[in-house]
Amino acid sequence: MRRRDPIRIGAVIEEFFTSSPTIARKIAEARIPELWPQLVGSLIASYTTKIEVGKGRMTVYLASSVVRNEVFMRREALRQALNQATGQDIIRVLIVK
Repeated sequence: MRRRDPIRIGAVIEEFFTSSPTIARKIAEARIPELWPQLVGSLIASYTTKIEVGKGRMTVYLASSVVRNEVFMRREALRQALNQATGQDIIRVLIVK
């Protein structure tokens, strides 16, 4: 079916994501590593060696035991902030190693 009226690209993308929630979830999961430095700051991000996201879990590997303890103590607040930043409830468990 051909449309004659122009449609805003934002409306098309929004329609695509609402019709494909699995794809929207995967894209939100892919954004999490780039959101991490914004949420924890540059110092903690510099000690982050690896981030794994999948199946409702996020595992963060840190090079410093002091930073690891700080993130461990703040893990629930960080989990909520990540979910809020993505707009979806993606992370159910935040594991710090």
